Amino acid sequence: MIGILVVTHGEFGKELLKSAELILGKQENVLCLGLNEGDDVLKLKDKVKQGIIDLDEGDGVLVLTDMFGGSPFNVTSANLKELTFNYLTGVNLPMLIEALSSRHNCDVNLLADMCYKTGIEGIRNMNKEILNK
Repeated sequence: MIGILVVTHGEFGKELLKSAELILGKQENVLCLGLNEGDDVLKLKDKVKQGIIDLDEGDGVLVLTDMFGGSPFNVTSANLKELTFNYLTGVNLPMLIEALSSRHNCDVNLLADMCYKTGIEGIRNMNKEILNK
């Protein structure tokens, strides 16, 4: 099974996972790490590294971070030099649900592509779609 690691500011990742589990049920081989006020960024880098190692059961790991350029993004990116994993930033609930529900049916590269597409498609301007404004 493809492992899923969510790295965010604060408890955002944990709350996203709780919301996804309301829809999909309890999930295994998922880890959420958060950076809170006063946390050591270098310790988060080490936790991300260990999380990737622990989650890899042989099918790969998909890491999702909250925003491009933030500290969770930066520490995850730093781990790309040492470890092999797939990585998307800009996580949202549709993207996480796609990752959790599709990780049993495809390889990690296809999963990353599917999650990228689903994440983008989950962003909609409803005034334009409903009210044509």
